[in-house]
Amino acid sequence: AVLPLENHIPMKPKTKYALLAASLFLGLTGLSWWLYRRFFRDGLGPGGQWDAEGGATEQAPVLADPELSFAQKPIQLRHFAISEFDSKDLPGSGVNMKIKFLKMLDAAREEAGIPFRVNSGYRTAARNAAVGGVSNSAHLSGWAADISAGTLEQKTQIVRAARVVGFNRFGIYSGFIHLDCDPGKRAGVAWNGTVAGVFRGGDFSGFLFDPFSI
Repeated sequence: AVLPLENHIPMKPKTKYALLAASLFLGLTGLSWWLYRRFFRDGLGPGGQWDAEGGATEQAPVLADPELSFAQKPIQLRHFAISEFDSKDLPGSGVNMKIKFLKMLDAAREEAGIPFRVNSGYRTAARNAAVGGVSNSAHLSGWAADISAGTLEQKTQIVRAARVVGFNRFGIYSGFIHLDCDPGKRAGVAWNGTVAGVFRGGDFSGFLFDPFSI
């Protein structure tokens, strides 16, 4: 039952002020949390953090990987055996490659019409360290492969075909092309041995070619 107004216990002034201060504090805390999520935690604020594999990563934390690996859902590849992606120190580990990446690479090979020899696919942490890979390499999670390419013609063919099927992260090196579609890394970026993190539309004068315009 609702008490008559005259039966309500009057609130002391100090109590009123304390409740008002608490409400104001909670309101500001909630606003601060919203601003933090909107502009920083969710990676929408200014700036970014460079990763060592050719691009700026968003400031948002990497989410749990929703993509399945070959081990979880084997698929038929037209141009590759899954063993080609094994880490050199762990036979059978190629099954850790992501299905989405494998499908894209298979399609790029079909588009290019030339052989793709895999220099490096999945890597264990030990193998990655041994070859000087960066600590956040896409090879560690099955999102990348290095494809042998000795000539400029081979490199342009590989990159052109890779772009057609949706790749937009390229590492251009003297003897191979690095392809990855790691969702935790910045898209639309290329790098080589001397120039890192040049974004689409940037100055590719230090490259053999602009991978986004061929």
